Amino acid sequence: MLRNIRARLSVSDKDAKDKREKFEQIPKEGKLEEVQKVVSEQGGIEGQRKEVNVGDYAKTAAIGQLLKDLEFPADKNKIIQVIQLQQRQGRSPPNITKEKVEDILYILQKNLEEGKEYQNASEITRAAGLVQ
Repeated sequence: MLRNIRARLSVSDKDAKDKREKFEQIPKEGKLEEVQKVVSEQGGIEGQRKEVNVGDYAKTAAIGQLLKDLEFPADKNKIIQVIQLQQRQGRSPPNITKEKVEDILYILQKNLEEGKEYQNASEITRAAGLVQ
């Protein structure tokens, strides 16, 4: 019976992960005009007003994808190590190019504070200067 429960849990864990990884929903650089148009339209709808300014939707979404399995709180070193490890092991999300990962690593190295514990990906994107 315990074996059956474990088997069902591992299948349901995989199903949950598959449902989380909807790469088609992540803004891509080639479609940024579409994203910005939607955000602009959203600003005119009552109750849908945008509360933040996103400087780069593709990089912001990529950081969220790269850090989706990171356990928080996490400091600068842990954040960067997780991304580098994914890259070395070829586990970066398939929709994020190697160049984009390198660019994100540079931004994080430059902007995140040493010793500060970040509580979530939102704090990281703000500290990186991508979201205000």
